[in-house]
Formats: sequence, C-alpha cells, structure tokens
Amino acid sequence: MPRKLLWLVLTLFLASCGTPPKAPAPEPVPRPPLPPKPPLDTVLEQLGRDLPPERDLVREAYRYDRAISMGRVPGVKLYTYMQERQEKVVGFALVNKGSPRVNPRGLKGTGARREFLFQYPDRAREEIFLSVLDDVRISKRYSHDNMFRELHFFPRRQLPSLVREGDRLRVHLPTGESVVFDAATAEIVDGVLEEQPIDFNRNRHARHNPRIHYRGKGLVITVAQRGEAPRRAKVWGRQKLAEVRYPSRYRERCLLSPALLWEQRPKPGDTDPRLIWKLKSDEALFDLVEKRCGWDLSALRDWP
Repeated sequence: MPRKLLWLVLTLFLASCGTPPKAPAPEPVPRPPLPPKPPLDTVLEQLGRDLPPERDLVREAYRYDRAISMGRVPGVKLYTYMQERQEKVVGFALVNKGSPRVNPRGLKGTGARREFLFQYPDRAREEIFLSVLDDVRISKRYSHDNMFRELHFFPRRQLPSLVREGDRLRVHLPTGESVVFDAATAEIVDGVLEEQPIDFNRNRHARHNPRIHYRGKGLVITVAQRGEAPRRAKVWGRQKLAEVRYPSRYRERCLLSPALLWEQRPKPGDTDPRLIWKLKSDEALFDLVEKRCGWDLSALRDWP
C-alpha cells in the first residue's frame, strides 16, 4: 500500500477512536427543607422561668462581654449577652435609690443607693451569685464610699429568676428559695433574706458593709470589702476571711480563706488576678466545707 494511503487510513482510524462523550451529570437531589427554628424567648420570658444553668463553666469569650439596659422591664436593670443572634439575660439588678427604712438619705437627693445585682455570666453554674452594693455618697470617692458584699448560695440548682406579683417582685435564688422585694423601693419585704439599713457612718473604717442575712435551708458563703473586690484573700496588707453559714443546722459561722475558693494569682499575660471560682462542682465545695468546718452537709447533697 502506498505510504500516503497508509497514512490516510491510519489518520481516519485514530479519529474514529477519539474520547467518547461524557455521560450527562445526574440531576441534583433536592435537600429537605430545614426545620423551623424554635421561637426565641423574650427577655421577660427568660427572667420569669426557673431554668437550670446552661453549662458548668463560663466560656472565656463571654466572661466580660455584656450590655446593660434600663426601662425594658420597669424597675429592673438588665444585663444581657448577644449569643447566637439571641439576646440572653445574664443578670438583673434592683436599685433602692431612697426609702424610709433602708435608705433615708437617698430620699434627700444625695444619690445614696443600695443595689442588689443577681449575676450569672454566660448562664453558667460557675458564677451564680448576688452582689450587694451600698454607695453612701459621703466623700464622693469610690474607695471610701462603696461598700460591697457578695453572697454565694448552694446548692446551685437554677439561674436566678424574677416575676412581678402586683406591687412586689419575687426573685428565686439559685437554691430555688424566694426573696420578695417592694417593686417601688427595692426593699426586701419577705423571703429567705433580711436586710438592715445602710450604714452611713462618716468613718469609713467603722462603717459596715451591706448587712444582708440569709435564713434559708441552704448554704451561703459571703465576702465583703470596701472599695475593692470582695473575693481577695489579702487587701491593703491584711488577710481576709470568707464567712460560711448553714443557718438551718448550725448557729455558728465558719471562716475560710478566700484563697481556698477563688484563684488569687494572675495567669500569664494578666496584670491582675481574675478571681475565678476554683471548685468545679457543688460537691467539691461541700467536701471542702465538711473537712474545714466539721459540718454534716448530707442534707444539701440530697437537696430535692
């Protein structure tokens, strides 16, 4: 066969053996529709429901990120986070700006106040407590006028809640027990907490921190300080003590170093201690108190 004819035959053969056409792509399978999102709780609904903590520890990203607002719930100062596009309540405060029994100076327009702040950052069990501030407004100096007390209630069964009952506000503590406030003055009128009037002693060294007494069936740990974080184990060169009370069983108090309860040393990169709760559970706290105080806390371990 002549060379030119052979080359033509070979070319035609190779052309006929080209890549076969691709099969058509399969039709995409339609995805099922996403289920509807559950309705978001309103701020008022979150305040009024007795809910367990959402987690044990406060996530680092949310520890200090909060917004404060007034007026959305009459007589209540709200602390909220934005979390997953939903506003979450993480604290609320009731402020006594003047009342005949507890804060008579406030009625004269001095600016004196007592504030009850129920806090639960990130809605976590680690940080559920009541902070009480007496600002006596005598010297107008923060370190001289601001008297602090923190109360930590155990067992921590729920996040604090608040509901309005006519002219009163009922707050449920972490134990589930209730304390009732006058809605107009923010004075305590009933429940497991009692308060004494603000101490307006002009001598700041002799002045008492907020005197708030617990008479419930749980355990309460309190720390107090003027013009400084109450959780510190040492302030102005002096060692401090936390007070532990179990009033339904023991009349006497037990004293512990705050260093047993809160971290006192800065972590690398910090300029100041974060004063974070050290114990990972209520059971760990009960073990510590039984060992240090010699108390029987079996009823708290079996709390209904």
